[in-house]
Amino acid sequence: MAKITDLIENSKEQLSFSIEVTPEVSIEELDKLNIKPLFYSITWHAKSHQNENLEIPPLCLAKHLRSKKKEVLLHLSCDLLRKAYLSQLLSLLKEIEVCNLFVILGERYDPELSDFKTSEELIKAIRNESGEYFCIGVAGLPDCNDEKLLQLKHKVDVGANFVLTQAFFEPKIYKTFIQRSASAGINVPIIPGVFAFETYKQLTGFVNMCKVKVSQDILDYVENKGESEESPGKEMTQNLIKSVANGTKMKHFHLFSINRLSSVISIVQPLL
Repeated sequence: MAKITDLIENSKEQLSFSIEVTPEVSIEELDKLNIKPLFYSITWHAKSHQNENLEIPPLCLAKHLRSKKKEVLLHLSCDLLRKAYLSQLLSLLKEIEVCNLFVILGERYDPELSDFKTSEELIKAIRNESGEYFCIGVAGLPDCNDEKLLQLKHKVDVGANFVLTQAFFEPKIYKTFIQRSASAGINVPIIPGVFAFETYKQLTGFVNMCKVKVSQDILDYVENKGESEESPGKEMTQNLIKSVANGTKMKHFHLFSINRLSSVISIVQPLL
């Protein structure tokens, strides 16, 4: 069991990666990966499982990965979350040796159905119950306004240990974000989130699903390259990773996979 901040610190001299998966990922494919990510993050969609017990899909996947001695970053949303369930959940995570949490508000969050009105409240509750046992991450929007950046600073102030960015597609966006964050007093690791894609269809599908921003120039470039190349996004993703790694101190990248594990591995393996 290792905290993500320690994993990143211990691998800062060389390129490393982690992968986001959903509970629907193929266990067989996970177990057969020929290279080892630093950790796997597991998504948490409360409305799909209603936080009904401790056998919900994200927890079953977390248990499996820990049984294989793999490090886990478990997403946890405020949505539908009650204090009693949180207490049971934190106890279970200690039992299975999961010490990393990614705290989010949640999609279509309804404050009437939760005991936690903000991510800050949830972070405080975790700290009050478990002290420093958990390494807590929060989401960062690379192109956020000053108000959102201040909110991010508050999350760090109450106990967040690292920031994981939403996907971006141009190196300058990440570089500007870490500069703005430092100026705002955010002094925790900021992990770049990268969408590993190969085709124009995959890119537009991800953009529409996750509501991330991508310039029309990039969309046009990938679409046009797709007419002559089978995987136009592969080189673009690799170049993005290399540019950030060479232009900043960060050497770790978190890859949003949508469970396309073989595709992600084909993109990152040549870089390692």
